[in-house]
Amino acid sequence: MKITSLLRLLAIVILGFPTVTNAQTKWMNPMDSDEPYICGRAWNKEMGKSFNRLPDRFKATVSEKVWGNSTLTAGLTVRFATTSRNISVKYVCASQNFGTLNLSGIVHSGVDLYGKAKDGKLHWIANHMNWRHVGDTMTISFPDLTVPTTRGTEYTLYLPNYNGVKWLAVGVDSKSDFQFIHQSKERPIVVYGSSIIHGASPSRPGMSIPNIVSREMEYPLINLGFSGSAYMEPGIFDMLGEIDARLFVLDPIPNSVNLTEGEIISRAVAGVKKLRSLSKAPILLNECHPIPDSIFRANVAERYTRANKAFRQAYLQLKAAGINNLYYMHSNEINMNEDDMIEGTHPNDTGCRAYAEAYKRKIREILSKGEK
Repeated sequence: MKITSLLRLLAIVILGFPTVTNAQTKWMNPMDSDEPYICGRAWNKEMGKSFNRLPDRFKATVSEKVWGNSTLTAGLTVRFATTSRNISVKYVCASQNFGTLNLSGIVHSGVDLYGKAKDGKLHWIANHMNWRHVGDTMTISFPDLTVPTTRGTEYTLYLPNYNGVKWLAVGVDSKSDFQFIHQSKERPIVVYGSSIIHGASPSRPGMSIPNIVSREMEYPLINLGFSGSAYMEPGIFDMLGEIDARLFVLDPIPNSVNLTEGEIISRAVAGVKKLRSLSKAPILLNECHPIPDSIFRANVAERYTRANKAFRQAYLQLKAAGINNLYYMHSNEINMNEDDMIEGTHPNDTGCRAYAEAYKRKIREILSKGEK
């Protein structure tokens, strides 16, 4: 049996476990508003009823791969408050393939729920395999919740990292109070990068690097990670320049390693100059993570070391050219080891945690200097 067929069969078997739902459930659609109740993206009102990350007009200005990745819901969330003790999420994915060899079915096509407790922090809510897949519709349930207060609880629902969503509804007890919450009006942190930023490969959506950073730093964040497609093309920087950001983070090297050193330097220099002409926000350039298996794969580590050096050279050229409010993070600031990767290319849960901690340290350092 082919691997893809086996994975599809396993998904059907696993997703066939019975789910727990309340017979008296009302279903609420986050698209039932002039401005969708979708958080984690720019151009939200322009997007209309779409769950994509970019408006249709960018299809003509970004690469085909970037556009394809923008139809995946990485980094998008739905926020709501309810008094319900039972919550279910019913949705239809754009693709019915639920995972690959380096992506679990949950991080690929599942949703992840967090609730705000009395301490004011978001805490993970496990689904304990309460899921059901019937036809093209997935239902994941969180029954019999221990609700912290009777006044209602705020929840954040993370959407799939590597699938698109055609339709989604949140189900709650029919007599409960319920209200969707619009995304924050604060200026966001905007992160552009590769599949590592896009959301590969923790076990579930809430554990991706941008989602950890946003949740724990309590800043709105826009995930513009495009798997296998972070090559710093001119159209990317025009797109970024439309966003009124608190901070831009550029993390393209895990893909741009495939460019020559000269291409890395020229694209990074031109891109940052373009972005600075459009925005005064701080810009952080991030090197690729250290390669944990460099002892037996020194040839792979050398390629990333070369690319990081080129990126560093671009940074120095930009500083020499007088580009201000520009920052840099070295690979050795990301404290990863051999057990932090899933296949040597993407971080697992502990690797994403290490990455996120490095991001948080650097972001605090930058923003503590005062926003421009």
